Amino acid sequence: MSAIAALVVLVLATRASAIDARLLGAPDPDVGSFSGQALSFGFGRPACARITFDPKTAVPGGRIFVTPGIRAADEEGIRLSEAVITGQASLLSRTAIVARRYRIAAVSLGRSRWDAQGRLVLREPIFGRALRNVLPVVGERDRVLTEGEVACVNPAVDAVFFPAAKEADAIVDAAQAARAYDGLRDVGALERWLEADPRRERAAALMDEMASRVLDGEISMENLTRLQRATKSAGSGRAWKRALSVASAQSGDCAASAADAPSVEVLDRLVAEASVLAARAQDAGKIYGGGDGDLAAAARACRNAAAKRRLMVPRLSPSLEAAAVAAGATRSKSVSISSEVWKSFAVENDLNEFLSRSVDDASLGLRRKSERIRERILSTSLSPDSAAGRAVLATTSNCPCQIIGEDVTLKAADSRGALSTVREVWAESWGPGPLGARLRAGRGLDFSGALRIVVDKNVDASGVAFSRDPGSGRRRLEIEVDENGDPKLTPAQRSRVARMARALDAWRGGGVEVAFAFSGSELYVYHARPLEPPRPLQPLTDPFSPRLSPEALNVKSVR
Repeated sequence: MSAIAALVVLVLATRASAIDARLLGAPDPDVGSFSGQALSFGFGRPACARITFDPKTAVPGGRIFVTPGIRAADEEGIRLSEAVITGQASLLSRTAIVARRYRIAAVSLGRSRWDAQGRLVLREPIFGRALRNVLPVVGERDRVLTEGEVACVNPAVDAVFFPAAKEADAIVDAAQAARAYDGLRDVGALERWLEADPRRERAAALMDEMASRVLDGEISMENLTRLQRATKSAGSGRAWKRALSVASAQSGDCAASAADAPSVEVLDRLVAEASVLAARAQDAGKIYGGGDGDLAAAARACRNAAAKRRLMVPRLSPSLEAAAVAAGATRSKSVSISSEVWKSFAVENDLNEFLSRSVDDASLGLRRKSERIRERILSTSLSPDSAAGRAVLATTSNCPCQIIGEDVTLKAADSRGALSTVREVWAESWGPGPLGARLRAGRGLDFSGALRIVVDKNVDASGVAFSRDPGSGRRRLEIEVDENGDPKLTPAQRSRVARMARALDAWRGGGVEVAFAFSGSELYVYHARPLEPPRPLQPLTDPFSPRLSPEALNVKSVR
């Protein structure tokens, strides 16, 4: 061993206990990137903006909120931020729960501390001279975050990236232009934005912003091609590499999900998603010059796994009740509030025309649409004397209870309190996450408003189980019991919850958040919600990808 090599080994050995092992001797390390724990997936793409430590500065929007933990007054700051950065926090910390509720990307940077001025101080690796294309880590130093600097939060890879000062302004400008595109879907506006200032770094930053969007189906190949001609750039290459890494992890899970799928219905959806993702990657990889990340091979593996599973399962998925029973649990007893109550409430408060106008307003971004609709719903009256109010009171006479909507579960202390809680539950379904998912599926106004009321009686312990990491979507079971749960779960109870969560993950064909409770020996399921909204499916016969037809991808082989 040469003297230089021996010295590097010695330096790495003495520092290994203090430095993140993932950074030691990393080939092509992402300088300025800090690993952490994803708390909320958001929309699954990086969010780049200037940071703020002040919740009041975060409320107008367009900022990344850096907070050690939230008080009730800070929730609005999270709801309107582009993303959240925090120090050490668990997946069921209040910051994580609020971020997931509003589909805001959030990452916890555990190797950090807060200084006396309330700033977050990170431990930054110091890289030595490159040896054989490897940059060794030779030390660490403090990295103090400052108000207004630029950050990119990427929960899909559990990381926060702080770009170099020479790139920061271009990255923020491109992120703002891309968010405007999300609302308007007008690629001409992006071309005009670039014409106003065609510097190379701005062009590269704009193409980087589109990397994850093209895999999500948020920008068509036709528009991406137009944009590439206008920018004369393939981006920096880093963004496409990261986007492919995330997509590869998602597609790689497809075969495992197919092996556990409960029905042909789920198998068909898994195969279609993998095939569409491969098609997008193949086309966009030619523009970005970074290949397709072997997503076509992952799609074939998914089809093969689905073909083996197909003969073992029924055509349609079972109901949640049947899936819960098969998993050794019981669906919680409840009373339903039908969609007619929401319709009555909307008519009584003249909401229908307002909702239609707001959803169709192309000048408003997703967050602004959501904010307007939520404010309107929460400012309206659900009077006990109205038809909707009487229907709610008739089904909540035995509260305290849990009011379960399509997108959130909230507790009501008594029958009168249930009136305002019902409005809050309805308003949550018009948050950026649920509304964005409906818009991407082409059904922005398709909201039923149906509710379930579960009376809290004789609950020994309750909590939430995640079948996968709520931040990154990777397979990892997480169980957390409510703080007032007494006694805590026994090993046998945890085993039952784990079995239930895995079974419901297979039932849905993806990660689920399951609210549960024990009453004596009975395990009850309150709800089982997806951890992330489904990706929009682009037809495989898209005119811009004629060669990637269903026949070319053998999708019919599992039908």
